[in-house]
Amino acid sequence: MAWCNALKNQGDFRPIPTTGGWGERLKARGISAKAKWALGGVLALVLILVGGATAYAVHFSNVALPGVQVMGQSVTGQTQEEIAAAISQRAADTTVTVDVDGEEIVATLPDLGIRVDAEEMAAQAFEQNASVVSRFTALLDTKDVPLIYTEDPAVLEEFSNALAESVDAEPQNGGVELDDSGEVFVAVPGSQGAGLDTSDLNAAVVAATTSLSPQTVEVDVVQVDPAVTTEDAERVAAEANALVALSVSLNGNVSVNPAGTAEKASWLVIPTSEDGLGTPSIDKEKVTLWVNQVADSTNDDPVKGVRNVDSEGNVLSVLSEGQKGYTVNNTTALVEELIAALESGQEYTGKFVYDEVEPEFDDRPIAVGAENLAYQAAPGEKWVDINLSNFTVTGYEGSTVVKAPVAMVHGMPGAETVTGTFDIYLKYQQQTMRGTRPDGSRYVTEDVPWVMYFHGGYALHGAYWRSVFGHAGPSGSNGCVNLPVEVAHWYYDWTDIGTKVVSHY
Repeated sequence: MAWCNALKNQGDFRPIPTTGGWGERLKARGISAKAKWALGGVLALVLILVGGATAYAVHFSNVALPGVQVMGQSVTGQTQEEIAAAISQRAADTTVTVDVDGEEIVATLPDLGIRVDAEEMAAQAFEQNASVVSRFTALLDTKDVPLIYTEDPAVLEEFSNALAESVDAEPQNGGVELDDSGEVFVAVPGSQGAGLDTSDLNAAVVAATTSLSPQTVEVDVVQVDPAVTTEDAERVAAEANALVALSVSLNGNVSVNPAGTAEKASWLVIPTSEDGLGTPSIDKEKVTLWVNQVADSTNDDPVKGVRNVDSEGNVLSVLSEGQKGYTVNNTTALVEELIAALESGQEYTGKFVYDEVEPEFDDRPIAVGAENLAYQAAPGEKWVDINLSNFTVTGYEGSTVVKAPVAMVHGMPGAETVTGTFDIYLKYQQQTMRGTRPDGSRYVTEDVPWVMYFHGGYALHGAYWRSVFGHAGPSGSNGCVNLPVEVAHWYYDWTDIGTKVVSHY
C-alpha cells in the first residue's frame, strides 16, 4: 500500500511512543513538517477507506452483493424476499401451450409435475451475505445461482394421459378362442387405435423448465398398432388347430380309447401377454386328468370270492373263486410321452400296462354238521333240499331238518328238473300253468296251488291231480317239482323270497 511505503521511506520503522499526542510523539522522533503533512494525508485516506468499507458492509448486509446472478441475470441490490418473489413470478408465468389437432391446452409448470424452489434459490443468492468478511471476498468473484426444482414424472404422465383421452382410441388386440363347437380355434381380429406422440411434449417441458420461459408445442395424433394383430391371431389359431388334428389314442387290454377333438382342444394353452401371443402349449394337468380317467375306465376291480368255513375258520369249500383285477401302472409315463409327441407335431398311440390284483375272499361260516350236506348253510339259514335221486324234498335251517323228507315227483325224460343252487324269486298262491310236453303236446293246468319259482319256469308247487308221489319216469312232471298240496302249502308259508333251493342227484 502507498501509505506503508511512505512510512518506510522515512528510515527504519520503529515503535511510536505510546504517551503524548501525535504531534509530540512525532516531534520526539524528529520528523519534519513535510512528513507530518504526508502522514496526516495517509491517515485521512485510511479513515475514508475504513468509512467506505463500513458503509459497503452495512449496505449489502440485507441485499444481494455485486456480481450475484440468478440463472444468468443480476440480482444485485435486491432483497432475498424480492429475489424469491421474482423467481416465483417467473415460474408462474412459464407455461407450455400444447396444440392438439388445432386445439390449444395451456399447462403451468405444476400441471406438468415441475416445482421451482424459489426460496432455496434466493437463499443461495444470499449465502455470501452471512458475514462481513464474506461480503468483501465476494468482490473477488461472481456467483450464479442455477435453477433449483423438483419433478414428478407421475404428474406429467397423468397430464399426458388426460391430454390423450380426447383422441385416444385403444387398439384392440387380436386373440384366439374356441368356436361354439369347442373343437376349432378361430382368430379374433385386432384393430388399430389412435394415440399422441408425446416426445415433443416432453422436450417442451424440459425447455420451459430450464429456461423458465413459455413454450408452444404441437402434438401429433398417430396410429397405434395392437400388440396382437389379426395376422398374429390367425397364425396362432392355425398352430393350435394343427395340434388338435393330431390323433391321440390310449389302448387297453381289450379297448381302444381315442381322444376326442374337443378333449384335445381343451388341453391347449395359448400364452397371452402385453407383447403378444405365444406358441400354443399343452396343459400337463389336463392331459394327466384325461389319461387317468381313461385308465380308470379300463381298470377291472377284483371280484371277491366266497369260502365256506367251519367254526374254527377252516376253509371247507369255495363257493366262488373270485376274479383277478387289473390296474394301470404307467399313467405318468404315458402323460410325458403324449405331451412330447404333440409338442413335436407327432400323433400318439399309447398302451396301458396293468398290474394284476388278486381277489380277496369273504368267509362264510356254516352250521355245524352242514359240511357233508348238499348245501353248506350258515347257522339258522333256511334252504330246501331237492334230492332227485330218492325223489324227496327236505327243509333245513342250517344243518337241522325242520321238514322231514317228503316224497315228490320231478321231471320226466326230456323235461328233467334243473340241477344247481338257486333262490326262490317268485311265489303264487294259485296259478294256471301252460306249457309243451317233450312229445310236443300242449297242456293247461288250472288253479295250481302254492307255487314257488326258483329258476326260470321251474317251481315247487302242489299237485292236486296226483295221488302217488316218490317217482318220476314217463309219468313225471314237465320239469317242476310236484308236492302234495298240504306239503306245498307248508313250504309256501315257510320260505321267503331268496330262500336257497338246492337241486341235485
